[in-house]
Amino acid sequence: MNSPLRLLPEERRRYRRHQFWTDHGIFRECFYANFHEMVPGVFRSAQPSPRQLKRWQQHHGLKAVLNLRAPAPHEPHYRLEQEVCDATGMQHIVLHGFGSRDLPEKERLLQAMELLTELPRPFLLHCKSGADRAGFMSVLYMHLVMEQPMEIAQRQLRLWPFGHIRHANTGILDWFFSSYRQALGNEPDLTLRQWIERDYDRLALLKSFRPWYRLDWLTDRLLHRE
Repeated sequence: MNSPLRLLPEERRRYRRHQFWTDHGIFRECFYANFHEMVPGVFRSAQPSPRQLKRWQQHHGLKAVLNLRAPAPHEPHYRLEQEVCDATGMQHIVLHGFGSRDLPEKERLLQAMELLTELPRPFLLHCKSGADRAGFMSVLYMHLVMEQPMEIAQRQLRLWPFGHIRHANTGILDWFFSSYRQALGNEPDLTLRQWIERDYDRLALLKSFRPWYRLDWLTDRLLHRE
């Protein structure tokens, strides 16, 4: 077992400067953290600051954090989050292979689905903005674990209150679920897992998706989506 991470004061200050300014934390910390409770004990958000994460853990008794940003261990936001998790006893789980303008490989997707069924509640899942990757994973959770119909679960990918823009390049995430729902029209008993294992073709879906390119500047330049 690794020893708990404890940053030196100067390290912590340097990482916080990077998180606040370079990583656009100023917006998440001063204006909108995109923090929501989907069902009791299941939360989603944008990248939390150490103070936000500590406060949410204290208020909600969080046991785990699912980090969808896939950071390397040396990155500032990873180290700040790991320090808080170590200090509070939360699991810090990092999930690789998911993007806001891409689709995951089949194996990554199936692994993530298994992980979602095992997460201890209460837990928090987050990406950078809390809009796209967090939304995608929230749809999976609400459908697979909470057994919501896909048309209901897919409401986790919305402009309000989550900030997801389905007509830009981030709409590829909606296209994934819409493609599954199209398959359901021909095969009503087809489960999402069966569709992924049998029919999911990542490259074909990426090729067939047509975003509204006039909105890409919002996600790429203004909102700096990862």
